Amino acid sequence: MVFKLLMLGTISFLTQVSVKADPKPEDVISSVTQEIITEIKSRPELASGNLGSINELVDKKVMPILDFEKMTALAVGKKWKAATEKQRINLMKVFRQLLLLSYSGSIKFAEQAKVKILPPRRKQGAKNVIVKTRVSVPGQQAVPVSYRMKLTEGGWKIYDLNVLGLWLVENYRVQFSQIVKSQGIDGLIKEIKEKNSKLLGKSNS
Repeated sequence: MVFKLLMLGTISFLTQVSVKADPKPEDVISSVTQEIITEIKSRPELASGNLGSINELVDKKVMPILDFEKMTALAVGKKWKAATEKQRINLMKVFRQLLLLSYSGSIKFAEQAKVKILPPRRKQGAKNVIVKTRVSVPGQQAVPVSYRMKLTEGGWKIYDLNVLGLWLVENYRVQFSQIVKSQGIDGLIKEIKEKNSKLLGKSNS
């Protein structure tokens, strides 16, 4: 049950984007949700889980508002600093694919989702914030979903999310740290690639 809710929260995460000038972080979470939902409704291949179409949607709407390098670095942990530029690029590539393959099957829930932004509680001028929301779909209890965001030169960026007390990046860091400790960065890249291949095989079966 927790895994299903995490998947729903992640899909909500993948549909929260903004193109406003100097928006509040809450604006980033809410302003284009309806635009993405409308696109999903108008493109059946998205709801059916077509990876090519979902990948296109992610590139167009999601990646611009993610600090994906920070997200990957936090998931990898301390060893990120010792990684070469090539290793970092490969890590981001395979980690992105892992997230896409892990959660693409739940995108069909996004068109039914309703997101309520909770009142912010933070100091004025804060550049690193947590935005709290509640995500609901018909027939299910609302799920608390929180976003870690930071203000960058390119605007507010999301670098982590929390569903029912479980931070996505922290969850992966626990898994990755064990692999890095025993096999190093290249071993982690290899392990993620192998997992991606298995997930890809399941999606095509």
